[in-house]
Amino acid sequence: MRDESGPGTSVPAQRVQGLELSGEQVAVVKRVVASLPAELVALLPYGGLPKRNRRQVLEAMAGRTTQQVIERAARRWVEHGYADAFHSAGGKGIGSAVGVVVALLKPGECAYARCEDGTDIDTGRPCPACVERRAERRAAQRAAAEAGQRMPVARAAARRPGWWVCTVCENPGKGTAPARGECGHCRAEAESAAHKLALQLEQENAARQAEQAKAAAFAADLDREARERAEAEAAEERRAELERAARRRSEEKETARIRAELTEQYPELAAMSGSVAEIREAQESTPAPF
Repeated sequence: MRDESGPGTSVPAQRVQGLELSGEQVAVVKRVVASLPAELVALLPYGGLPKRNRRQVLEAMAGRTTQQVIERAARRWVEHGYADAFHSAGGKGIGSAVGVVVALLKPGECAYARCEDGTDIDTGRPCPACVERRAERRAAQRAAAEAGQRMPVARAAARRPGWWVCTVCENPGKGTAPARGECGHCRAEAESAAHKLALQLEQENAARQAEQAKAAAFAADLDREARERAEAEAAEERRAELERAARRRSEEKETARIRAELTEQYPELAAMSGSVAEIREAQESTPAPF
């Protein structure tokens, strides 16, 4: 259901009871109809909108000011091909003038209440709901093509000879329908989206490569630190081993010196002793000769 909330509508509220419109409502409808192109108004019965269609028009104006509805009709008269159909076919291309009036005034198909033919009427920016819907339609068409199904083609626009309707945005176009059924705006939008996606993927890839390079540099730092630590530990071990070897050599030298002294002083004990410790023990237990 279309949300009918919106700022500043000048369309009078409808009566709850009864079928007749108030005088104020009728005046608003007549004002809108009078603002339509004169050539279209001339095709209406007695130059006006039949009473049975007035409420339909009034309901189509919900959520908009009278001026906004007038601008909607003027825009659609040209952009949707009705002016071209009228002038190129001498009026015969219009067909039902009442139907054209309703088509010019009615709200669009978008569920977003502030959408005005694909544009947010408050901000002037593309309607986000329409952008999303077009993206979904393109995705559905791609899926159908990948599944081998027949792609949709642009259909002829109602009451507008030589005009067609885009398969994505459903807006009318003039001339030869494109092979893929998309209007120029939708093709440009798709190309822009593809470009943005490619740019995003490129940026993500660059960021991923930078992260990988950072991780590789971090791993290289860890390997270098581990290598330096291992080399330092190996150097420390070599230094300690050299110290132990030097200490052993010093001890062996001292042992040899003591042995030589004892041998000289106590040759009989030296012959019996098998170690420096035994020599020292014997030296300590033997009283001095004086």
